[in-house]
Amino acid sequence: MAYDGLNDFGENDFGRGRFAGDAGVFARFYVKPIPNEHKSEEAGRPIYDEKIFVEIRAAGNANNIIDRKATDEDKRRFREQFALFNAGKGEDLVGTPLSEVVWIARSQIEELAYIRIRTVEALANVSDDVCSKFVGLYDLKREAQAYLEQANKPASQDEVDGLKATNELLAGQLEAMTKQMNEMAEAMAALKKPAEAPAKEEKAK
Repeated sequence: MAYDGLNDFGENDFGRGRFAGDAGVFARFYVKPIPNEHKSEEAGRPIYDEKIFVEIRAAGNANNIIDRKATDEDKRRFREQFALFNAGKGEDLVGTPLSEVVWIARSQIEELAYIRIRTVEALANVSDDVCSKFVGLYDLKREAQAYLEQANKPASQDEVDGLKATNELLAGQLEAMTKQMNEMAEAMAALKKPAEAPAKEEKAK
């Protein structure tokens, strides 16, 4: 269960005073990719911005958890944890995370993260000098370049019409399924009524 606000922690969790009992509070800062709709629409592919989040737990209370975008107050309040987070965070991610594409394995994503390549854009622009040091990196770079080239290519009218037709077909199928489910529900309700009537009569006797 997640809560969104410092006030959800009571005085018994934090001790007397606003932050007096923070010795019994555990905080963890982390980054979370958030979709950027404006950039995604402009680029024609998923674009994410990394935002800093914080998870705060009161010791001994597993149900009282705050998990939300970190505020300046959080960073001041838990400055030691935030300093440790900053020491290992590296640069911010802006672009399409490698986890969003299907042509790269999870193990490869983790290996690339070690050398601070976490987006398709970064992979497509990695230097040949770096590629020469890692087996298979040239191939992944070419895959990334091809992905971006395809994503940046304007859709043809045939593609737009095809997508529209697919959406209309799916909408029709959904409408038919909904109608079928409603008819089945009505039929079951009709079958249930005669069975209930004798039971009521027997109860009345």
